[in-house]
Amino acid sequence: MKQVLHKNFEIQLVLALTVFTTSCANTDLMHTTAIDTVLEETALVKAKPIAIEKSNINFDSHPIAKRYRTVISGEYAKQDVNFANHYVVITWGCGSGCVSGAMVDSRNGTVYPLPEDKEWGGNGTYVTFEQESNILTSVWVIPTPTGDTEETQKYWKWDEQSKVFAHISALPTYLESK
Repeated sequence: MKQVLHKNFEIQLVLALTVFTTSCANTDLMHTTAIDTVLEETALVKAKPIAIEKSNINFDSHPIAKRYRTVISGEYAKQDVNFANHYVVITWGCGSGCVSGAMVDSRNGTVYPLPEDKEWGGNGTYVTFEQESNILTSVWVIPTPTGDTEETQKYWKWDEQSKVFAHISALPTYLESK
């Protein structure tokens, strides 16, 4: 029953955000309110994670772990758990205005790639996330010919059962003038 209610909640949230974003005339308000709604409504239980010693990284768990071994191990050693109460998200630059990344499960050292958007060809310009939430936001920022900045945000939900990110919504592109 709980899983059915949770699934219905996700559907209602996506529908509400779609209606809200299409009916809101003020894009700054839409941008701020939609982000807050997604993060609040889909946040994990606000329990602090139990302080445990992080497991060693399992470099055989995913090809990205071997390919980016140096940056992943260096950042994992420096950072505390910072996503979904158990994971350490690590990002690195992959070119001009581009970020790539992975996350390590602190309980067993398994490495997972961050969600890649086929439309963007990667993770975007930057990602945002919170320790007590299972929502990761990928952001794509590009300059326009007029000198404005165009930004698109996509929201991804980490599914702890299937161990994959699912795309849950996107905010329409908005322009920010210089």
